[in-house]
Amino acid sequence: MPTFELMTKWPRVKCERASIYQLASPRADRKSLVEVARRFGLSGDRKTGSLYEDARLTTYSEGSREVVIHHASGGVRFHDKARWQVDDGVSHVEFDDATATRMARRFVEAHEVVALSECKVLRVTRLNVGTAEVRTRRVQERVIDVGVAFTRVVDGIPVEGPGGKVMVYIDHKGELTGIDRLWRSAGKVRMKSVPLRSPEAVQEEAVRQWTGPGSGRVTVEDARFGYFEHGWDVSQRYLQPAYVLSLAIMATEGHSAGRLVARSEFWGAAAEKSPERLAPRKSKIEPQASRRSYRSRDTTSA
Repeated sequence: MPTFELMTKWPRVKCERASIYQLASPRADRKSLVEVARRFGLSGDRKTGSLYEDARLTTYSEGSREVVIHHASGGVRFHDKARWQVDDGVSHVEFDDATATRMARRFVEAHEVVALSECKVLRVTRLNVGTAEVRTRRVQERVIDVGVAFTRVVDGIPVEGPGGKVMVYIDHKGELTGIDRLWRSAGKVRMKSVPLRSPEAVQEEAVRQWTGPGSGRVTVEDARFGYFEHGWDVSQRYLQPAYVLSLAIMATEGHSAGRLVARSEFWGAAAEKSPERLAPRKSKIEPQASRRSYRSRDTTSA
């Protein structure tokens, strides 16, 4: 049976109770897609653009500009594919994070993405590209794109998980090249002022999840508290508080002993009376990035 150990401090939870919200059914039909497209300057006319639809998403495109809406979540992506994260071989972003953040806020307001009062800046990222000359061993790096990520805040509590996020992409000219918005609409309060479980109770639940045959060591590297929102292609009925445990799975036997074999996350409902269970994410092995790659995205917390 794997061993389980905590290598971080539990998050400070400033409240003993929290509300649980009913989430509205996602608006993911063609009419909604056209409305979003027009906010980003597209005509939304099928005579001008093209429409593609499958079981997972609907896409509308005009030239290089594309708007995608995910059916399960209502999440929206807008990208100018001719400029979004495209390297022209010479451009370099020179403005700082504070300037990028001001630009991103203006884009969010101008395109009615979300209310800025309902979110905060999470981080600023930079997409780096580079060239290396084998003969001279000279390496040259440039930043071709800046991304400003916003996270949702509900009742003063940040939203954890892949959802509840907006990402704004800006090129070297300070122009918008894309926006990703995964932000489900909250309806009425489903359960008000629900008592919260302790972090230790969630850890015990995680231990039970990992109890079974085999060896290894499961380490909790980080623990966070917040409302939880799922990813792009997951249906979700409630917005509820949760503890998120970031796990590292290490081998303890054989030739791989002491090596990291996988990373995973455990999502545990924080409310004593949770309306639905948060399924833990399956373990996923993340291969190391190639040492020969010069394309990377630097991130800095805002």
